[in-house]
Amino acid sequence: MVPKLTGRVLYKDDPGWDDARKNFNQRFDVQPRAIVYCQDDGDVVNALRWARENNVPFRARSGRHSYEGYSLVDSGLIIDVSELDHVRVNRDAGVAEIGAGSYMLQCAEQLGDVGVTTPLATGPTVGLAGLALGGGFGLTSRKFGLTCDNVLAVDLVTASGEVVRADAASHPDLFWACRGGGGGNFGIATQFTLRVHPVSAVLGFIIQWDWKQFDQVVAQWQAWAPAVTDGLSAALQLTVNKTIKLYGMYTPDDPSSVHAGAGQLAPLLQAVTPSSPPTIQPLPFIIAARMFFGEGGHTVDPAAPQWAVHVHSDQQIYKSTSAAVMAPLPGDAIALLRSFLENPPPLGATPVQVSMIQLLPGGGAPSRVPPDATAVYLRDALFIIQYDGYWMRPQDADPTIAWVERMRSTMQPYTRGAYVNYVDSCLTDPLRAYYGPNLERLVRVKRQYDPQNVFNFPQSIPLHVP
Repeated sequence: MVPKLTGRVLYKDDPGWDDARKNFNQRFDVQPRAIVYCQDDGDVVNALRWARENNVPFRARSGRHSYEGYSLVDSGLIIDVSELDHVRVNRDAGVAEIGAGSYMLQCAEQLGDVGVTTPLATGPTVGLAGLALGGGFGLTSRKFGLTCDNVLAVDLVTASGEVVRADAASHPDLFWACRGGGGGNFGIATQFTLRVHPVSAVLGFIIQWDWKQFDQVVAQWQAWAPAVTDGLSAALQLTVNKTIKLYGMYTPDDPSSVHAGAGQLAPLLQAVTPSSPPTIQPLPFIIAARMFFGEGGHTVDPAAPQWAVHVHSDQQIYKSTSAAVMAPLPGDAIALLRSFLENPPPLGATPVQVSMIQLLPGGGAPSRVPPDATAVYLRDALFIIQYDGYWMRPQDADPTIAWVERMRSTMQPYTRGAYVNYVDSCLTDPLRAYYGPNLERLVRVKRQYDPQNVFNFPQSIPLHVP
């Protein structure tokens, strides 16, 4: 008997269809055959079996943030786990069970209610599954490790329709692959068991400089940010509007020492004087987290957090890519970054988000994990560069995408690889860029758990090394 779709199933003529079929990046206009919002593991099993037995292509989706729309499929089935969003915390054991569809704001709020956290992204609607399966980092990852470093177990539905729990003792190869091997490659995750950490007071900060200080700020930041104490994470945002902004958070071991974060910032501020008085403020952790949950112009009000943030705006159109920096950028590379930002493609309309380059610090706890302990190999990166181009009018798409690609390719002599959660269709050897020497093991795991390549999409793990 052919299984039926169960859960909350949407078809083309159903109310809410047009919003449901879209991802966060509105660059992709895809018309699937159906979308099933799974309510439990059984719904996932039924959806997978239905798709296979009806020869219907499918994709798994959590937070809708696949940069290239790989969680969408024309004329196929989207298996959406976003309503698997429970958060159950055992504070005494330092463990939480979190549904694969839980989004960042929800995780931060519910974990924060009991005074704990785990490394989370800074986008409010990023889904946990995509974040954790691809590695995952945010403003506490230098202190507590990558998201995947805190995963103790993954529940997922395999290609055969079996629900398994992968951990260090059971299905250890699958467990290894699910920590950094990318989403949708080996099964459909439904729940993560994560290590959580006590947290209370933190020091949040936002610091700005004049554009004429660009070269000096970047040079000083790259020497300081990856080497500063683990508790401090400071990202540098550089925009085509000629703004330079440092933002981040200091998370102390003891809340009484929260002000020590100012001393950690001091070397950078003394080396390059900010253009205006910096904002450096002790805050409860959850208030600081809300401050940084701003995306696409939709900022969470710290005094009135919105539990149902849904910023899948029809104006959020972009191209992003990334690379890792393994050694300090020389002066000519810094000048290249500045030149690109000073010469963006002309746009006929102002996008909701400004095009930018972000420098995201490495070092800290993730750097002390061996590169083969999980599928994440770029452990010794000083920082990650993220290149982001935004536009509004369709005719501005090609010039902006080409501009982003030129940035990435021109900077290649100074960089290595790419981060799989910033997936990029323009990469010439994407699997090696994402996984490096871990690719061969990922392919072996793929052959073991998905020998018929049921879970396939552009840039998915294949059955043989290309």
